Amino acid sequence: MLNSSEKHHREAGYGHWRWQRISALATLLFMVYFTYLVVSLGPLNYEEAQVFVATPHQAVALSILVIVGFFHAALGVQMIVEDYVPLVSGRLLLVSMVRGVFSVAAIVSLVSVGLVAGWLQ
Repeated sequence: MLNSSEKHHREAGYGHWRWQRISALATLLFMVYFTYLVVSLGPLNYEEAQVFVATPHQAVALSILVIVGFFHAALGVQMIVEDYVPLVSGRLLLVSMVRGVFSVAAIVSLVSVGLVAGWLQ
């Protein structure tokens, strides 16, 4: 029989596992979508690529890919840190730093998509 602390730890682990799988599937689907589009479009110059990204549904899809991709990456790096950093206090600090770095990268990427799409002027 599990005590409440052990049960909570297992449930938290399951949530992490579940979100990692969901984000992996979403990232895969969006990557396949963009790979198909890029291959079907052929070579683009800078202006054509900018017009492609500025198309509203492409910009939204790219934004979703950025969010889900960075979320998935943060979950994966968190798992690596939790598995290989021996000190609990070190793990907590590194996981917080990883989340911060990936959050900043996601925000910068979303601002870039917003600028190209013309949402931010």
